[in-house]
Amino acid sequence: MSGPMIDKNRPILETRSLGKRFSIGSRFSAEGKRTVHAVDNVSLTVWRGETVGLVGESGCGKSTLARCLVRLYDISDGELLFEGNDITSKSLSELRPLRRRLQMVFQDPSASLNPRRRVGDLVAEPLRIHGRLSSSEITKRVAELFDLVGLLPDHVMRFPHEFSGGQRQRVGIARAIALNPDLVVLDEPVSALDVSVQAQIVNLLADLQEKLNLTYIFIAHDLSVVRQVSTRIAVMYLGSIVEEGPAEDVFAAPAHPYSQALISAVPVVE
Repeated sequence: MSGPMIDKNRPILETRSLGKRFSIGSRFSAEGKRTVHAVDNVSLTVWRGETVGLVGESGCGKSTLARCLVRLYDISDGELLFEGNDITSKSLSELRPLRRRLQMVFQDPSASLNPRRRVGDLVAEPLRIHGRLSSSEITKRVAELFDLVGLLPDHVMRFPHEFSGGQRQRVGIARAIALNPDLVVLDEPVSALDVSVQAQIVNLLADLQEKLNLTYIFIAHDLSVVRQVSTRIAVMYLGSIVEEGPAEDVFAAPAHPYSQALISAVPVVE
């Protein structure tokens, strides 16, 4: 994926030994309460303008890490820094100004869009919450966003169920970029789509990155997609990052046995 110039003067996002634990069960069950380490000791640096691909099998902790990075989950251990500022323990009110600059696109567009609301309202909602725009300016901005992601002006009056899966994901992307964020976390944005539609969404993301100077964290388990879009790849296994490096280096000479197993499982067209 071609994108803006990578700025390595200062990381836009950095994690230091980040961890997330969940308590499951209860004291009334036979097993009692147990602690699951969903994310364990993750240190990752993301530079402005790059696309970091995060890969691993289902259940390895990718989506949990994604939600930690945008502070949808509280963090159990370690530190999370955005542009050098520690946001690990900030309250919801303290995080609110940062929400404009740190956005997320979810895996299932059907589940992430309220089925009872028109998509124009869904895209306008962050503008109403965070912006200082008039109603006419919001309407104009929503029309610009729909054009930017390849949707038609009359689509604003439709409900999510009236769209295809690819169109719903375009709505989700429009909502994520409405506030001109600096960093977008993409949690398996194409895994629920047909192969032909996947290519359209990947190309759209590349165009938006170049136009809007975006930085991406692209989470997926499809290595062929990750290789296409990423400048750097981090391989996740059992809640930890076991290998990290430039995309072509990781694919050409994977060092960790798990990385080798993932890459060897990619089908080869003959």
